[in-house]
Amino acid sequence: MIKLKCIFIIIIILASTRTAMALDIQYGSIRDYKNSSVLIEYYGLGKKTNYICNILNSKCIPTKKMNLGIKNNISTAINPSIIKEMEDKKANRLTISKSGGWIAYYIKADGKNNERTYTIKNIKDNKNYTTSSSVTYWDLVNEQMKVFEFSPDEKTLIYLDDKDGFASIYKVNLDSLQNEKIESIKIRSEALNISDFIYTDPDNLYYVGNSKENPYKWSLYHMDLRTEKESVIESYVSYLDRIIKINNSLVFNRLQSKGYGPEAYNLKTKKINTFKIPNISTKINTKSEQYIKIDDMNAVVMTPSVYNPKKTYKALIWLHGGPLRQASYIYHPYHSYGIYDSMLKLLQKNNVIVLKLDYRGSLGSGRNYSEKIKGSVGSGDIEDVMKTVSYLKNNYNVGDIYLSGNSYGGYMSLKALVEHPETFKGVFSMNGVTDWESLLKAMKTSIFNTEFGGAPSTINQDLYNQASIINKIGNLGNQRIEIIQGGSDRTIPPWQSVLLYKKLKEAGKNVNLVTYSKEDHVFKEKKNIGDICSRLLKSVGIKNTKECKN
Repeated sequence: MIKLKCIFIIIIILASTRTAMALDIQYGSIRDYKNSSVLIEYYGLGKKTNYICNILNSKCIPTKKMNLGIKNNISTAINPSIIKEMEDKKANRLTISKSGGWIAYYIKADGKNNERTYTIKNIKDNKNYTTSSSVTYWDLVNEQMKVFEFSPDEKTLIYLDDKDGFASIYKVNLDSLQNEKIESIKIRSEALNISDFIYTDPDNLYYVGNSKENPYKWSLYHMDLRTEKESVIESYVSYLDRIIKINNSLVFNRLQSKGYGPEAYNLKTKKINTFKIPNISTKINTKSEQYIKIDDMNAVVMTPSVYNPKKTYKALIWLHGGPLRQASYIYHPYHSYGIYDSMLKLLQKNNVIVLKLDYRGSLGSGRNYSEKIKGSVGSGDIEDVMKTVSYLKNNYNVGDIYLSGNSYGGYMSLKALVEHPETFKGVFSMNGVTDWESLLKAMKTSIFNTEFGGAPSTINQDLYNQASIINKIGNLGNQRIEIIQGGSDRTIPPWQSVLLYKKLKEAGKNVNLVTYSKEDHVFKEKKNIGDICSRLLKSVGIKNTKECKN
């Protein structure tokens, strides 16, 4: 009997230990590679571990090494005159062909010049070939990780462009360039938008793109350029990590059980190989979250594992930062956003319905949707939030509704509350903008100026008034407002949170400000992340927050 009691106690202790580890993420990335060895770093909350993996058999062992001695294979030094040319034109994205006979670079559109330019230079005869197009908003191509790729035989170049509304790839025949103009052909793909791309040989192209049916589903595609036949190699691939060719394999990052990690596709056997890393599970559960459409918006809804339509549930609407970001399916490819996803999963586990929204201005749905935020900050985006509220009420039995978000999403949470205080029970805002006018006056120049048509002036004052939170504080009742701020935030300065906090306190509102002195815009300290998690759960009425103590 005594033995049985001891076993029972041990089981309870083990169960509680597992619960304590609930807030956890595991993200892997390629640090280096040499021959058939790949150095992979896995990092979670406050911990990092490196592994050396054999790309041939996928076996991995822990290591303390930080590199394997990767070498730069570019054999041709760049002529100083080319560097000077790029500097004078404020160009970037320099890409060099295999032998150095060709280069390509990109001149982004900015406030003074609303035209972007692609340039290809023939080094031998020093001739430039260009093509340009106008941009009325952020230059979204310049936000991409890659713009150019030369074929291994140097006969073609492909480049990324969104002139037709979606990020697509275009092919240039280098032998037929003439009259200093770039003539290109669009490569037709079933992908909605393309992020990274790579040649493996002159006839085979691989790229990462998202699905028209589900924009959160990014896949690795293959295109046979001879037949123009396209196929999907693997799904749930990261659109934020590069495809790397290592020997006869393509290595890319894919969704795993607690984040993202590398996989290898063998170009000869046509098989996916998963690295066998200790304590890393690659299995994913896609049943826990569902892609939905709300008018023209994309969203992900997370319902409790056992949903009872007769029961009333609390709901939380999650608003990502950016606005040029995309909500996530299961986990976000960004490690920092994956931390928030882990917190949202704890809400879901505690019977809260979570809806992650891609409001106007978000990534992944094309250029027009991304540009739709211009001139509608604090207005159109808040309309999107209210449409989401209607969706929740029409499809689920929801009671109290809460808002939460980071950065721009933190701003939207606060703005939606002051505009519609009767709708929301409370807000949890992290590193959010609280006053656009004072922020952009202080910053003088910012990419956010494009949202308002410039820095504050008499011409656009109405847009800044429209976006104001402080002007609407009087609408509030006793809704709970939690403001979380990194004390060393270099993106949204801490005085923004202090400004709103003081205004709310003076007005006698129910507000709390928590500042983590050493944290920047992205939270990194394990202890602080656990504390933020506990505060988020408590903000929606969940008392037991032991699962946040990672």
